[in-house]
Amino acid sequence: MIASLGRLFSDVYRLHGYRLPLLVFLTFLNALFDGATVAVLLPLLKAIGGVVGAGEDRLSQAITWVLSFVGLPTTAMSIAGFGVVLIIIGAAIFLVQAHLSVKMQTDYVAHWQRRLFQSYFHAEFDFFRTRRAGDLIAAAITEPVRLGGAFYQANLILSSVLFISVQIAVALVIAPLVVALLFSAGAFLFLISVGLVKRGLLIGEEMTIVNADLQSDANELVQGAKFVKATATESRAVERLSKTINRLRDLTFANAFDVQLVRALFEYASALVVIALLVAGPLMLAVDVGAVIVIVAMFVRLFPKVTGLRQCQQSISLVLPAFDAVLSMEKDAKSSVEVLENLDPSRSHKTEPAQITFNHVAVNIEGREVLRDVSFSIAPGEFIVLMGPTGAGKTTLIDGLLGLRRLSGGRIEIDQKSMASISMQEWRRSIGYLGQDPLLFHASIKDNLQWVRPGSDQSMMNTALTRAAATFVERLPRAFETVVGDAGSRLSGGERQRIALARALLGAPRLLVLDEATSALDAETEAGVVETIARLKGQMTIIAITHRPALLSVADRVIEIKDGRATELDRHVSKFH
Repeated sequence: MIASLGRLFSDVYRLHGYRLPLLVFLTFLNALFDGATVAVLLPLLKAIGGVVGAGEDRLSQAITWVLSFVGLPTTAMSIAGFGVVLIIIGAAIFLVQAHLSVKMQTDYVAHWQRRLFQSYFHAEFDFFRTRRAGDLIAAAITEPVRLGGAFYQANLILSSVLFISVQIAVALVIAPLVVALLFSAGAFLFLISVGLVKRGLLIGEEMTIVNADLQSDANELVQGAKFVKATATESRAVERLSKTINRLRDLTFANAFDVQLVRALFEYASALVVIALLVAGPLMLAVDVGAVIVIVAMFVRLFPKVTGLRQCQQSISLVLPAFDAVLSMEKDAKSSVEVLENLDPSRSHKTEPAQITFNHVAVNIEGREVLRDVSFSIAPGEFIVLMGPTGAGKTTLIDGLLGLRRLSGGRIEIDQKSMASISMQEWRRSIGYLGQDPLLFHASIKDNLQWVRPGSDQSMMNTALTRAAATFVERLPRAFETVVGDAGSRLSGGERQRIALARALLGAPRLLVLDEATSALDAETEAGVVETIARLKGQMTIIAITHRPALLSVADRVIEIKDGRATELDRHVSKFH
């Protein structure tokens, strides 16, 4: 755990720089003023009634010197006033330290959430294919919050250690023998609770896994709510989630009870020690009653800190595994980083329809040959339909064209130039993409349209809507400001597709990719969308993947992908193929 804490503080220092040592300094100052406030009690007791022996101790001498330095007499009121000043200054330092600590903690959580999402979206698409969405979401949302908790607990540990150190230093001046006994009692309690801290680490590691499982299961079932309802499997869904929830409950209970066990151990043991001090101090150790009273007062304030220190160790053992979890996920994402370089800026701003050539393209996925020796060309402005059985490799071929899938052989050329030599970012920005289930955000139509082209003005959006036959937007009560709902749930299927098509057409793309774009629509709605797409022929190159015949009548050519190869079909015969 010490090594993990060291790495955590190193990571915090890399982000916050000087603010971390400043936080440590303020924490030390706070502990120092707290200790000084308690130290005033002994000379105050002397001044009030001589409870302690008449001899001057070092604390009383120090207080007398400070009061003389500022021109005040050594009276009970002066000493009490000095104590009040110390308390006020200590409170101010505490508030500054607390503000800085909370700000650093929240910034650290936000930093890791941004950092992970950034690493995700800079990774190759295969990174997403090989991982559960729930694991990615849990690592980027839940684990950084736990990591913030680790920073908070580490700060509490530092604060407690400094507080205890200052209090012990003051107590050593008053009664070193009593302090030695207290230290021995505290060390004994720490030793007998070591096993609970180790168990906390194991629980924390398992909670990382269970949290990811719950996020993944919940994500899948919420997204598939329609399937669950339609198949009357609500009880199965609840049962599946309940198993994971119960695992998380048991782990949380085990850790929470361990924390209370530590608290009970230290608090009730401290009560026994207080009684022992009050009896043994004056009678057996020959310590002045006043000194014992001050030591007990310090002990009453000290033991909650000692208890809290052990509880912090218990709590941090639960959340510290989150640091390894986020580091591991970031490492995985960075190992799959996609290098996007503008290697050919002279071709970045082309606007004419793209010419595409597949030249002996081959793709292997996990040892399985999905595509082999696929070769055909698409002329600028041509409309091509890709057909073939499920799993034949149609989407894989398009993924290669989008730069989302690495080729194991051959190459793809854009305007007679290899894709490897052009800027992938600029190529993708010149593509309009429309899938079977278009991604629409729970936002306004305007925000959804501007996702790909943030600078699009009203005129550009109107043009795109007109080209997509989505003029129904103008008739909506709030027009462009209409919120479409989660995944466009407030729109019909046809309206969702037309909004998504308008977004794809915004900015006049060179290539329009339709990936099963009409397969989820009824015949009438599909016919309307196909008619809209037909009017785009010649204005851009169009590639459509489909299992349905509606698009065939408007396509220029039909390419069948089967057994990993491409074959051109007769457009009329293929309607019944």
